[in-house]
Amino acid sequence: MSVLELIARKNALEYQSPYGYTPSLAPGVAYLVVFSLLALIHLVLGIKYKYWIIAVTLLPGGIREYQYSWIEIVGWAGRLWSHYSVLNSNPFIMQICTLILGPAFFSAWAYATLGYCIQRLGPRFSLLKPTMYLAVFVTADVVSLILQAIGGGKAAVQAEAGTDTTQATHIMLAGILFQLGTMTIFVALASDFIIRVAANRPYKQRTPRATKPEEDANSDNVADSVTLRVDPEHGVQSREKSTSSSRKDLQRVKVLLGGVAFASLMIYIRGVYRSIELAQGWTGYVITHEAFFTWLDGFPMVLCYAAFAIAHPGWLLPRRSGWRNA
Repeated sequence: MSVLELIARKNALEYQSPYGYTPSLAPGVAYLVVFSLLALIHLVLGIKYKYWIIAVTLLPGGIREYQYSWIEIVGWAGRLWSHYSVLNSNPFIMQICTLILGPAFFSAWAYATLGYCIQRLGPRFSLLKPTMYLAVFVTADVVSLILQAIGGGKAAVQAEAGTDTTQATHIMLAGILFQLGTMTIFVALASDFIIRVAANRPYKQRTPRATKPEEDANSDNVADSVTLRVDPEHGVQSREKSTSSSRKDLQRVKVLLGGVAFASLMIYIRGVYRSIELAQGWTGYVITHEAFFTWLDGFPMVLCYAAFAIAHPGWLLPRRSGWRNA
């Protein structure tokens, strides 16, 4: 791109919307209110029930999911600001740098929740150990987050300056595609776990030994609706029926898994949309039509956030007495 072309583009941006349209008032207000209410609900639930999986996505190293909600709130506030000042580059940059990053934070909740469900239902049904889900997938999320942050920041600066944003857009696209790949692997592992639990088909090398009655009583594993016991007189294994509370606990964990599955699907849909949007570029058909952004970015993230409020560990599992072991 020549110097004259850059100057012409810079001048054009001063008189044209960087969105390709003027952001509507109704979606901006609606999403700002909804995300704010959901953020408040999650904050109250996180404080009330004291589960570490509630807090793991709230702030870096502690309460990061609440930060995710603020990222969405700031991003939609930027779009609302743009409705009243569409030629102002500040709200445009603000919404680029925030809304592109939100789901990368939120998917960590899904990883942590699945890890906890594996602990409750039995690690022998999972290909990975529960702790590995956080270690592997959060690391991948960080890589995705860095790529999207670098690309989003460069794209915002270059768009404001009127320079070519192709390279920055490709970096953002790489970050989103990496996140989609990570989520695909996660969904495959989660599906394998759910199917094995439903069919009672553990990995053979992880099938537990027969346990004594007192060991069964102390176990935190609720997947065994029936447990194996050695009959001391006949030397054969007999089956012990589960208690009604264990069955209820098992059903609650399954509801929790359903919430993880639904939220992951919403993150995936949003990632596919963003990939198509960025692949077309900043002047493409998708990015210059607001309806796509409203229904394929904002709406899936609202449903994702709401799913974790409905299928919340605090509602479904026993309350913890403190944060240390939560």
